[in-house]
Amino acid sequence: MAQATERVFIVGGTGNVGSKVVRDLITNNVPTTLYARNPSKVASLFPNGKHLVDVVQGDYSDFSSLEESLPGHSRLFLLLNDVSDMMENKLAIARLAYKAGVKQIVDVSSCLAGPGWRPTYIGECYRLAEESMRQIPGRGAYVALRPCAFMSNIVILDAPQSGVARDVVDANAYQSWISPNDIGALAAILLRESIEKHGDAVYEMVGEILTPAERAGILSRVIGRPVTYEKMPTVEKYNVIKAFGYNHLASYDLTAMPETDQVTVGLPILLGRDPETLEEYLTSKKKEFNLV
Repeated sequence: MAQATERVFIVGGTGNVGSKVVRDLITNNVPTTLYARNPSKVASLFPNGKHLVDVVQGDYSDFSSLEESLPGHSRLFLLLNDVSDMMENKLAIARLAYKAGVKQIVDVSSCLAGPGWRPTYIGECYRLAEESMRQIPGRGAYVALRPCAFMSNIVILDAPQSGVARDVVDANAYQSWISPNDIGALAAILLRESIEKHGDAVYEMVGEILTPAERAGILSRVIGRPVTYEKMPTVEKYNVIKAFGYNHLASYDLTAMPETDQVTVGLPILLGRDPETLEEYLTSKKKEFNLV
């Protein structure tokens, strides 16, 4: 477990995954420092952790405040969403962290980083980021989490409309999902357990395999009224994703994302429990996502 004198630096701590990391660290009385654009948002997210949470204001255009505040931290959690400059930003942060004495980085990568050589644009961005950080001379430990599609995407990118859930695959096709809560929970565990235990581990994260038809059934139970599934044209979904601000290459990958039919059987070993199911996740987020 983390020593009482350890402090964790958090980059990407205000979203679905990062906020879970911070809450779990607070619960375990681990002091943290959050790097954030908006300190008031941090205060509103973690009202019960004021004595354990410090905030450093900054963004990814200028890392001077991050560099100044890193000394004294033994571990760093790293999550960036913009893949277009991911390698450059993650590498810059990791270099500063290791130089300041950080002994472990826990990085949220992607399941797309693993298969083959240049399988997808998104996968290549994450792979290059992983490789660049691992090649830093004299670095500390580097742990990569490789989650599949976030369950939150079901109500953010693919929210049912008028009782119909839509996607580009057949109703009985397999799709892989992971709860953002499980990603955050595992990261917080790694940031508390022995650095030597996990070393330079890579942990794939596939929590549940579901077909779109099964997903519609779960949404029906959670919402309390019928939801059916309808296959949509690929170009239509591509345009929906582009409307969220993704570039062409990312939109293409997210539309035609490669799938697996295998869950990560080792997750209960890492989490100390079974991974969260989609039904559990959506039920817990029913009010937040307005699933009424």
